Amino acid sequence: MVDKETTEFSRGSFKEKILRQLEENAAKQAETKFPDPEDFERPSRSDSEGPERKIEPRKVDFEPFKLPVFDFPAADENEEEPFVKNENLPEEGDSLRQNLDGVVSEEIQSQDIPPQFSRSEPKVQDEKIEQEQFLEKKESEKMVKHQPSRRTNSPSKKTSLSKKNKNKNKNKKKKKVTAGKIIAVIVVLLVLVVGGTGWYGYNFVKSGIQPLDSKNATAKSINIPAGSSSKQIGEILQRQSIIKNGMVFQYYTKFKNYSEFKSGYYNLAPNMSLSTIASKLEEGGTEKPVAPTLGKILVPEGYTLTQIAKAVTVNSGSNEKNAKTPFSEADFMKTVQDPTFIAKMVKAYPKLFASLPTKDSGIKYQLEGYLFPATYDYTKSSTVESVIENMIQAANTQLTPYYDTIAQKNLTVNEVLSLAALVEKEANNDDDRRNVAGTFYNRMNAGMTLGSNLSILYAEGKLGEKTSLSEDANIDTNLDSPYNLYTNTGFGPGPVDSPSLSSIKAVLDPAQNDYFYFVADVTTGKVYFAKTLAEQNANVQKYVNDKISS
Repeated sequence: MVDKETTEFSRGSFKEKILRQLEENAAKQAETKFPDPEDFERPSRSDSEGPERKIEPRKVDFEPFKLPVFDFPAADENEEEPFVKNENLPEEGDSLRQNLDGVVSEEIQSQDIPPQFSRSEPKVQDEKIEQEQFLEKKESEKMVKHQPSRRTNSPSKKTSLSKKNKNKNKNKKKKKVTAGKIIAVIVVLLVLVVGGTGWYGYNFVKSGIQPLDSKNATAKSINIPAGSSSKQIGEILQRQSIIKNGMVFQYYTKFKNYSEFKSGYYNLAPNMSLSTIASKLEEGGTEKPVAPTLGKILVPEGYTLTQIAKAVTVNSGSNEKNAKTPFSEADFMKTVQDPTFIAKMVKAYPKLFASLPTKDSGIKYQLEGYLFPATYDYTKSSTVESVIENMIQAANTQLTPYYDTIAQKNLTVNEVLSLAALVEKEANNDDDRRNVAGTFYNRMNAGMTLGSNLSILYAEGKLGEKTSLSEDANIDTNLDSPYNLYTNTGFGPGPVDSPSLSSIKAVLDPAQNDYFYFVADVTTGKVYFAKTLAEQNANVQKYVNDKISS
């Protein structure tokens, strides 16, 4: 009887044992005893690991019968399958063949598969398996022969192998060091390239922002067409040698938010900065070309004609020291005293010169005070006459809004300019100007003279010149001159300098006060006002005499 607890068998062992049992059963037909279950035990692992035994096929005569072909699933050679117990096996009294016949008949009935069996098939499979195992052993032996074994290596071979390993390690270290050096060199080169590029770009932009030629103030007439972009304008300016680089101009104007450039003709010079050029382009040009400006003439407030004559010889628009204009001091003074030129100006500006004093009225220069202080451009076509006319035209433009006010106050332009010229020299700020103008009106309304030292200095030819504090304080109040406002009442024969618009406004709108005197500190210029002569004398002693003596 087959043990019910029989464990799993492999396919090969199972077939092999079945055949063995069939052979033994044929030899022992009389016996009804089953083989010992130990013969069906699973081979131990030690046996499987040892050399495989070859099974010689035996010739056994069997009765002719047909057995079913068992359909075993494909699996590895060493794969084991569980032996499933068949509960329908016959009892011990049946022979093994009868048991197998019963099993086969049941399989045929259940599967309807035609019984086919070949006893030679398992043998052939076993032979193929043995041949494959034999070939695998041969291949493994060949591999072992070609590969040196650690156990069979001699000491010399071990040392050579260690040397090779050391050499390999050294080579690897050398390769690592070399790779590190290469990487470091590449990094340094990248840093240098990036740094050099940044430095070059910085210098490129910095130089592009600077004026093309800071010493060249010669202007050119540049035409900017309508609809030009900042890029196109930059190209035009670079082509006309006004700026260094058009691309820098394009990005600079975008960065500084310059926009809405207007078309027209512009007079631009190489000494102009990009911001100056951009500002002019935003202001707009002229419809027709205008003569380029060669330079500038600066006339400060409070200048006399003799001072203006010197100013017209200096080009204030140039960065060069002592840059000169094409005009001379002598030509200027000759023109401002030329009766023909004066008559021409009177005719051109009738309101301005309506009260111009005559030459025989005792004045020093008829046009004194009528040239407005400002900055004037001159061009290649400018002359001394055109420069002087520009100054007279500026005075007329500034006074045009006040001609009606002057008439309403029963004043003349000459009187307003004469009083404003004194206010310009006596005060330093708008409040003092209005108080000084109010004090002058109080004195004239009281029948007093203006008592100004400035008019006497002008008569002596010292106004505008460098004088000491002692000379300013010790003037000759008995000087015989229409400009002596200690002895002559009224505004005087005419202006003693060119007053600013602020002084003109102060005369037209004076402060309402009750002062009759004022004196300026000779060191600070601060003006101190007084209502009485005693207060005035005290202020003079304190702010003039004491400081002069000290």
